[in-house]
Amino acid sequence: MASKDGPHPFDRIRMQKAVFLVTQGTRAANWAGSYEYQPYNWGPYSTQLSEDLANWQRQGVMVLSFAGGVRYGRYVLTRDGSRLARELMASVSPNTLRLLTEVRSWVTSKDFNRLLREVYEEFPGYATKSRWSGPR
Repeated sequence: MASKDGPHPFDRIRMQKAVFLVTQGTRAANWAGSYEYQPYNWGPYSTQLSEDLANWQRQGVMVLSFAGGVRYGRYVLTRDGSRLARELMASVSPNTLRLLTEVRSWVTSKDFNRLLREVYEEFPGYATKSRWSGPR
């Protein structure tokens, strides 16, 4: 199942929110608690996820592309990353794959303000250290 990204880049903020929603907001594939999250500048944040993303970039699985003037970059799989993703997708249930696709599509369909507002509405405890002053 291919991802249907919205108009906004799958950047570091949207990656944090997507993984948060999958690991904390659901019980999909027993991933709950895979990453520890804390309230931070722009909502739920996992230091371990940031470290994993940096490691995957060093390993050549993904790159952070700034093509098209994307402010914070966009995560893009490399050829090796695409191969690995296909292998991993073949090992998860259709329901889990659907969830992952829907969450990625959801976070990339929201502009920054709407994304944060909706995450904070659902998980208000993660707004406590936010630097966001957008419309609530």
